[in-house]
Amino acid sequence: MTVIRLGLAQVETSFGDQEQQNLVRALDLVRQAGERGVDLLAFAENFPGPFTEANRYEVAEPMARAAREHGVALAYGTSLPDPHRPGSFNITTVVVDDRGEERGAYRRTHPVGPYIYRDSPEWNFDYVAADDFPVIDMPWGKLGISICSEVHLPEVTRILALRGAEVVLYPSGLLIDELGYTEAWQTLVHARAIENHLYTATLVNLMSRSVAEQFAGESFESSGPGLTRGIGMVASPEGILARSPEPGILVAELDLERTRYLRRTTEELIVPAPYRTIPGHLDWRRPELYGALLEAAREAAPSARQG
Repeated sequence: MTVIRLGLAQVETSFGDQEQQNLVRALDLVRQAGERGVDLLAFAENFPGPFTEANRYEVAEPMARAAREHGVALAYGTSLPDPHRPGSFNITTVVVDDRGEERGAYRRTHPVGPYIYRDSPEWNFDYVAADDFPVIDMPWGKLGISICSEVHLPEVTRILALRGAEVVLYPSGLLIDELGYTEAWQTLVHARAIENHLYTATLVNLMSRSVAEQFAGESFESSGPGLTRGIGMVASPEGILARSPEPGILVAELDLERTRYLRRTTEELIVPAPYRTIPGHLDWRRPELYGALLEAAREAAPSARQG
């Protein structure tokens, strides 16, 4: 399989005493994805949950069962207990294949906690950052995950790319569009695809206007169905494949052989060029020079945090 159908499940997220409805929605979306021939269905950050320390419910088994029943691989969001700090949690994306078998998981590495996860009763637990960058083997290739605002840190995606990732997902949390971040966010997601010769995709939890106001304390323009607007987008190194702010499953086809070609090809000055980005540039890297990056980071980090 060199062409896969990627689906992004951008739908309403519930909180509080309605939170477990997220799992009901997620299972129905897996069914819909199966009917549409989706190979991999991605969900937003922490969806279907749980979103709090107090209200825990099981999502792993029902999501695995749905993947197996409908023949769809899943990358779904949850919060998992941190193995090193009792009472603390990692923001996690779990990946299961179309047989319902867990292939791996990515626990968010940036930023260091507590970050935003104690800001409201709707999304509330003691978040801590993890330290690993797994690349997950799928039947069709290699998958990486980078969660939410980690898209601003190119080092995360570069590590995944150098470890062989061919698709990187950026499941995001809340209010990206309402805060005015969409254009910059999608630009970064596309840049990660260009600079690493891989496919990238991002999406966000959608909320009713009333819930959005609880998080941000002011009113926002809603999308047609009365929900906050999404940032759903799928990008290749050579362009945007799909984009939508609306709820539903956004689908795009990813030709993995094309990105493999771009990685192994040496640029030639052919007019018109047979590609829409410079191929082969990962081979230009000079790792022997990059110790300067670590030195500069050590020098800059204290002042940057203070400023």
